[in-house]
Amino acid sequence: MKDLIYWIWFMRLEKISVKQKNILLEQFISPEVIFSLSAESLAKTKIIDQKALHYFDQDRSLKKAQADLSYLEKNTIQFITRYDPKFPKSLSNLYMPPLGLYAKGDLSLLNAPLSIGIVGSRSPTVAGEKFARLFAQSLSSRGVTIVSGLAAGIDGQSHWGSVNEVGSTIAVLGTGIDRCYPYANQKLFDLMTEKALIISEFNLGEKPLPFHFPQRNRLISGLSQGILVIEARKKSGSLITVNHALEQGKNVYVIPGDISGSNWAGGNQLLKEGAKLVTEPNDILEDYIIFDQPINKNDDNNHQPTLKLTDPDQQLLYDLINKGYQTIDELVACSALPVSRVNSLLTMMEIEEIIVIKYGNIVLI
Repeated sequence: MKDLIYWIWFMRLEKISVKQKNILLEQFISPEVIFSLSAESLAKTKIIDQKALHYFDQDRSLKKAQADLSYLEKNTIQFITRYDPKFPKSLSNLYMPPLGLYAKGDLSLLNAPLSIGIVGSRSPTVAGEKFARLFAQSLSSRGVTIVSGLAAGIDGQSHWGSVNEVGSTIAVLGTGIDRCYPYANQKLFDLMTEKALIISEFNLGEKPLPFHFPQRNRLISGLSQGILVIEARKKSGSLITVNHALEQGKNVYVIPGDISGSNWAGGNQLLKEGAKLVTEPNDILEDYIIFDQPINKNDDNNHQPTLKLTDPDQQLLYDLINKGYQTIDELVACSALPVSRVNSLLTMMEIEEIIVIKYGNIVLI
């Protein structure tokens, strides 16, 4: 607890950039050490200029940090420093990683096995809204965590589509975590703090300033293995997220749209430049999960007799297991069934002695 107050103080130094703070941390390890530095010692580092140095010396007070800490405790908001084991490794590896994250909700989502970011227009067409909700729901029902920015339009629809599914969703804010922007998403915001996860690198009370959103976009791509673009203009914040994703070596997916509509022009241009065209969720999943595993016909273990089951969903799972799919993730992806349904079916099949589960692998008896 004592350590956190120095982290929050350090985060609140507005006139020192994130880049400068990162350099200071590399050199002095902890904000508490930085807090105790004399002005002379800090000047010798040449990391910050004289003006920022004066500001640093004048703002050496923990009063605001203590008030923030009390607010976090009262509102069940967690602050995760970069050195915390719960801090996602994917963000630690960024060129300019956040110093810490304010978070409310299910922290386990920060290290979800597969996360896909969805970005797009704040004023989408009816088709764009429909695609956002459907893709998010389908992916999340198969265990994929959806990452977006809680903005109006595509972001909001993506969160709504996934918040009640097994993969759930993460919202990365461009404001302090005590603010919902836009206010129209307050109901979604409240629901996500209970059933999903909301995070921000911005301090309590920070407003939705224009430069915040390009900054937060690097976190959306950083948390995601791939970015799905739905309805984006040629000059839009969505393309900033795409640029971050490309710099980070992530996959970029685009749903194609009306070639005469400016709302789709940015996405269509990405397709020309080599982004992957997708028309269904499996087009994304196939990059992360093997759908068709070749069977060695000379392997005697593959000559499992075919069993006819009365339940068509059980039969589907049986056939997939017989083809060599042995994990729940593979069965969920290939069957297109919700993970809860797959788990229920496997339990029944185990009771009926059709399968046995050994060390996480599913084997026919």
